[in-house]
Amino acid sequence: MRVTRRTAHALAGGGATLAAALGLTLGALPVQAVSGGGYSASQQGCSPSADRNDQPSSTESGCHNATLQVNQGGGSAGTWHLLSVNSDQLPSGTSPHSGSVVVDPGRGRTTTLRFDTGTGTLILVSPLGLAVDLLTWAGGGFQGPPPIPSQLVGSPGKPSAGLSQSTSATHSPLSNPGQMQLYFGADDNLDNGEHDAVNPSDFGGQDAQVADGPSDGGALQANTHPHGSLSRPGSVFFQNVDPTDAHDPVRAADAGTGACADGLCAGADTSHRKAYQGGCSTCPDQSVYGDQYSTQWRSPSCNGQSTANQNQCGADWQNGNSQGNIYGPYSQRGAYYTDPGVFVYSDPDPQASPEFPVTPTYPICELYAGTMGVWVCSQDVVPSPIIVGAAAAHTAAASARAAQAAAGRHGAAVAPRIALGGGPVGAADGSNPTAATPPPAAPTPLLALPPLPLLSPPPPLQTKLQ
Repeated sequence: MRVTRRTAHALAGGGATLAAALGLTLGALPVQAVSGGGYSASQQGCSPSADRNDQPSSTESGCHNATLQVNQGGGSAGTWHLLSVNSDQLPSGTSPHSGSVVVDPGRGRTTTLRFDTGTGTLILVSPLGLAVDLLTWAGGGFQGPPPIPSQLVGSPGKPSAGLSQSTSATHSPLSNPGQMQLYFGADDNLDNGEHDAVNPSDFGGQDAQVADGPSDGGALQANTHPHGSLSRPGSVFFQNVDPTDAHDPVRAADAGTGACADGLCAGADTSHRKAYQGGCSTCPDQSVYGDQYSTQWRSPSCNGQSTANQNQCGADWQNGNSQGNIYGPYSQRGAYYTDPGVFVYSDPDPQASPEFPVTPTYPICELYAGTMGVWVCSQDVVPSPIIVGAAAAHTAAASARAAQAAAGRHGAAVAPRIALGGGPVGAADGSNPTAATPPPAAPTPLLALPPLPLLSPPPPLQTKLQ
């Protein structure tokens, strides 16, 4: 475990993302694998192995370790980017110094402003020491140049900027005016050009399937995708809002933010969003906060930091034998999802650096609170009122149908139908009974708590609520 270096990851690739995402969320609102908030290497303009650990000096044109985008469409790499502000991917040992601002109004021409500050060696600057130096300089009457460390100045270079135009596809903002996206994503390549993604050539090329971007990253995104038609006002509400859907209660829009660092992830979301896809096609879908007990591969040495680390992922690591390729744990994992709410969980991706020795045991006690209830240490301690209420309503409806069928078999009068306004409107056989329909049985209490077997590991979650 590289605590110092990984702490830098949390600040540069993860913590900084969360802070920026929080600021954007508060200001703008009335995050895929190894990340939160719907981070995607492809949306950063990068291939899954752009930060491969065996080529620390490699960079890809158009690959960004940080990007802020305003898009029309679903946010994929092929989406129309109306505006993007980007920081270029870095080779190992350098700090951010170049990037671009790209504007595409959809008229067939894209305008790009590229810039380079000429710096690139930001390393190990003490924030406290810098603050003391600056205060001392200010207390002395601002005499002389400010005491900026040479690491912040970087390698001597000539700042540059250039404006260019290129041909692009023609778009119409009116073609899909309701489907918009704000996306901000960043990863730990910001940390002096770190390259800690899987080496895709290892294990006979099979590890290429494991590669899905850098080990740590995060994102903020907000998407609008309204349904319905203004010619049918009722559809605008009923197709966009469903309080009974615990996975997606507000269908007209969604937002999410989160980040991962040191194998620990935290975030918030308003929808059911995929956080990670492993290599197991037959494994059941899992919630990120509800199951981390199904595999035992999390060795302290298993991560994407180097090709050697990729081969320290054996299941017998607790007995001193950690030999095993990273493809093994990858093939044991299926799809993992977040749900509306706030959460803290352990990254299910084997290339993510584990939390040892930050936490004494694995897995950590994962936490969640939201539409799916309250979960503590993979236990559903407070069931979701939405799910419990829906189950009670379903049971009551089934009981009413059974009673009606039984009454029909015995020749009894069928219970009268109830109009939306309230009273009986006649039975199915055309009669008009005067007896009122008996009231339904009392529903199950919404927050009936089950026993909490927190002293023993729970079984893995086997099904996903549809």
